Amino acid sequence: CTKIYFFIFTLMLTGPLLTAQNTEKKPKKPVTLKHWLTPDEAKLMETYPRQTVATDPPPGPVTNIAEFDRMQSVLIRYSFGISYQVIAEMSQGCNVTTIVSNTNQQTYVTNQYQNQGVNLANCDFIIAPSNSYWTRDYGPWYVLDGNDEIGIVDFEYNRPRPADNAIPAKVAQELGINLFVMDIETAGGNYMCNGMGIASSSDLIWLENNGYSHAEIDQIFEEYLGIEEYHVLPDPNNTYIDHIDCWGKFLDVDKVMIRSVPVSHPQYDEIEATAAYYAAQMSSYGTPFEVYRVYTPNNQPYTNSLILNKKVIVPIMNSQWDDGAIASYEEAMPGYEVLGFTGGWQSTDALHCRTKGLADIGMLHINHVALMGEQPVQAEYNVEATIIALSGQPVYSDSAIIYYRVNGAEWELVNMENTSGQSWSGAISGASQGSEIEYYLYVADGSGRRETHPFIGKPDPHTFFVGEQAFAQININPTSIYATATVGQTTETSFTITNTGLIDLNFTIATNITVLEELNYDVENSPSASTYNYNTHTELGWTDLEVEDPGDVAAFEISYTWATDNYPEEGSLHVECPSGTETIIASGAPSGTYTVDATAFNGAEMNGTWKTWIEDTYGDGGCQATNITVNISRVKSEIGWLGPISPTTGTIEPGGSIECMVSCNAEELEAGTFEGTITVNSNDPGYPVVEIPASFEVTAPTSLKIDITAFLEGPYNGANMNTDINSVLPTSQPFSGNPWNYSGTESVGPIHGTDIVDWVLIDIRDTASADVATPATSIGMQAALLRNDGRVVDTAGNPVLTFANTSVINNLFVVVFPRNHIPVISANAVTQTGGVYSHNFSSGESQALGGTNGHTNLGQDVWGMFSGNSNGDFIVNGSDKDVNWITESGLSGYLSSDVNLDKQSDNQDKNEFWVPNNGNESSVPH
Repeated sequence: CTKIYFFIFTLMLTGPLLTAQNTEKKPKKPVTLKHWLTPDEAKLMETYPRQTVATDPPPGPVTNIAEFDRMQSVLIRYSFGISYQVIAEMSQGCNVTTIVSNTNQQTYVTNQYQNQGVNLANCDFIIAPSNSYWTRDYGPWYVLDGNDEIGIVDFEYNRPRPADNAIPAKVAQELGINLFVMDIETAGGNYMCNGMGIASSSDLIWLENNGYSHAEIDQIFEEYLGIEEYHVLPDPNNTYIDHIDCWGKFLDVDKVMIRSVPVSHPQYDEIEATAAYYAAQMSSYGTPFEVYRVYTPNNQPYTNSLILNKKVIVPIMNSQWDDGAIASYEEAMPGYEVLGFTGGWQSTDALHCRTKGLADIGMLHINHVALMGEQPVQAEYNVEATIIALSGQPVYSDSAIIYYRVNGAEWELVNMENTSGQSWSGAISGASQGSEIEYYLYVADGSGRRETHPFIGKPDPHTFFVGEQAFAQININPTSIYATATVGQTTETSFTITNTGLIDLNFTIATNITVLEELNYDVENSPSASTYNYNTHTELGWTDLEVEDPGDVAAFEISYTWATDNYPEEGSLHVECPSGTETIIASGAPSGTYTVDATAFNGAEMNGTWKTWIEDTYGDGGCQATNITVNISRVKSEIGWLGPISPTTGTIEPGGSIECMVSCNAEELEAGTFEGTITVNSNDPGYPVVEIPASFEVTAPTSLKIDITAFLEGPYNGANMNTDINSVLPTSQPFSGNPWNYSGTESVGPIHGTDIVDWVLIDIRDTASADVATPATSIGMQAALLRNDGRVVDTAGNPVLTFANTSVINNLFVVVFPRNHIPVISANAVTQTGGVYSHNFSSGESQALGGTNGHTNLGQDVWGMFSGNSNGDFIVNGSDKDVNWITESGLSGYLSSDVNLDKQSDNQDKNEFWVPNNGNESSVPH
């Protein structure tokens, strides 16, 4: 066949430590074939002899290690199909095993790794010939056999590439573990397993092995890999590759992710049928697979990701859909660190294809069939597991633990006991019917390994229900918090949590007043691509970014356009903060526009000189950065005014409630409005997180704050007040005419909330006693709105009225003027707490001057203002009926004679309110 060579000249990125190596000759790269069969390879396949010879299967029972099990390394090949950024990330906390063809390549790659921030302590090499970098397709498959040994199962790689095909045997030799070979032709990109006897491939597996029946293929996979259920499906993508990792991925024993596309996509029906198929299949836990979706409208390769221990590395395309893809993984895999990386990705060939996890041969393996779904009501639930310490070190007897919690309460633990051999057992205490129980297993052995089941443990535990599932249901009132205080004072407010569900509600409360401020800076374009002959910032001569704004970095985002001549190892973009922390923004990236979050700068001081440069080892040009914008977020400092809150955690029985007191402290605040959030987390599945906006208005001492509660007789319904006229309320205050003649300009647009009953006019008077509080003693008036719960709110909806530049010399008395009820005045001086004057007219006879002459008992000891005073003149008499009611009777809308506020002027207003109240007069001095 014709040999095809692709020469890619790669610039070695160097730093001060490697200056001496800049003059070394770069080793020749190995040949990298295409992902698909070349025409010559396709012809060769007809006569290509099989390179592997089948062996006996592993001793049973056999467990196929899943991608989401513990890995000790990840296998890649030089030359690379991934960027140094990806390699550096993988090397943090996991080994990277690189296939190189000779020691010269190993030396070169080692130098490159050191220069590109790869953790060399976590790097090793396999010296072997190879044909391509698709280690997923030809790399080793791992099994745990019946002798409790990790081994490798090999297969015939479905490409005529003998060097690639030999890699699994080479890995087994390097690791000193058993090698088993099955008589199957395939590629790793078309295979996924769940680690507990279930696997899946596209029907390419049948085409490649047409000498066997489907049942015979199933039998081989069961004997060699322990696969008891092998799901083989038509490839829904209809592409040349037919690999399952282009559209699906097992994320856990009972989770699978399937791509999704818009309805207009030509493969929409096939992809949806595939997702529906998995949703109908049972997982190894006896429950249906949880099917998660990731949106790929333009065939983005988001499912072609790599799970590497507790990280998920996702190939992103620098498109508007990337954030959604990351969010899909975060939803499906709580607790995992999900990271996106750009690269030379294709819809049929991306990150998963170019990397292959190597299982930890000394792993601490936990086999456990999780309790899921609805379980019978029992006093306790037995939890059993098989624990195999492949390190040879014993499992610590006191470190096999079940952690569990009921209905989201605090975690509890119970120790497991070794019942025999590798079998362990423990029991979770039962709970009331309908309760949710979450749990996970924790195990430690003498090798220092610590594992949990499920693999991620606490962030995403196993969950089951005691009998038929029931729920707690949270209700919070009010849904927002407003408090006010003068400078230097502290006040309290509260909210109530009620459980209207059928099981205990467990809750925790936290506060947040952190405010981020974003600052944007433009950076000059780098010199043209042809000018590079330098390696460090000192030699660069590129204008620095001077940041004069103080503060610490909360987030650093840089957007730029990168131009390269497509030699992926040639250049890299670097940024260094004023304190000296450096990070590589781009390395080995193709041309394009990028936005990158540099977390290395989080917490660093903003103020100072930020350095930006491009490193280009050979100085022959070929890369440039332009249109550079830096966005730095900093914490806008806020004094901790919100809290404490009491209680911050608790349990509420069905039908119960608890009042949570909130302290707002203005001792160190200046006048102004401060915003925060109270977050209530609970086991209500419908509202697991409820955020309560908190607003704290701190005023200068000259501002006067008043909190008023009052009821009107007309709209009162026995519990609160009807809001029938809400839809016809005027947006401007209605008190400009007689008898009020108020000139204020209060207005709203629209009316603040559907719970508003009507406008009221508030008059505050400063004098010795209520009986001498004439209009001449008024120190302020304000039109406000009356809420159906009796609270008087300002036009912004705040339940505390502010009278600016007002102070009390003697005593403060409050007058409430309604439109068509008898006004009332507080019988006694109104007192303040925490800078707020508060008065509740409805709480008793003595709250209004004149007692029963001033207001009436509306029932259940709730007091309110007499109805029927349609002309507002302090008395209910004939003029109210003969003028206002006669004129407006039969009409609807916002009417003065509509004294029950039902939007109609009719006999009900006259007979039910004017008649019984005729002759009642206000006690307000006038």
